[in-house]
Amino acid sequence: MIAFIEGVLTRAGSEAMITVGGGIGLDVRLSSRGAEQLPSLGETVRLWTHLSVRDDGWILYGFPAHTERDMFRLLISVTGIGPKVALGILSGVGPSDLALYLRNGDERSLTRLPGIGKKGAARLVVELGQRVPMDLAPSSPDGRYGEASGDAGVLGEAIAVLGAMGLMVVQAERALVLAREEDPAVADDLERWVKAALQRV
Repeated sequence: MIAFIEGVLTRAGSEAMITVGGGIGLDVRLSSRGAEQLPSLGETVRLWTHLSVRDDGWILYGFPAHTERDMFRLLISVTGIGPKVALGILSGVGPSDLALYLRNGDERSLTRLPGIGKKGAARLVVELGQRVPMDLAPSSPDGRYGEASGDAGVLGEAIAVLGAMGLMVVQAERALVLAREEDPAVADDLERWVKAALQRV
């Protein structure tokens, strides 16, 4: 698998070309947001990549940040979401905001993105809502996800404790969030929070 490519930008835009060592030029497809982050022609660029192998050809997709590539891979794992639609989604929103929509079940915001209707938005929330990495959408004190908060570190510790007890990360996180929604003060004490979460497993 090609993890990333680094070379000289010889064609900009959503269908860019990168000249790598040995005088080889690679066509790379990017989201429009990704294309806007490319440097000037002739400058060196590094892109994280995903190689799509199909019967009708191989297509290399490029991303300025690995978080965008990770989100792209999550999106194409959903039934009905192909690379073209995934790039369209990432053209309309950055990976952190998209993670926020998915974590919070914000179907209204998702339906504003290219190629996503009501059914597609619901499917994305159901299939990806709990699979989005926490570093993309850290938790906030009210149980929703957004900017990092003071108890984000405690949440991680609590998840680790529950994980040592045999719970899956998603299961542990959901129980902790439920406990905190019912009693926000519970998050002030790690031991108390873990015990409250265990009652909701």
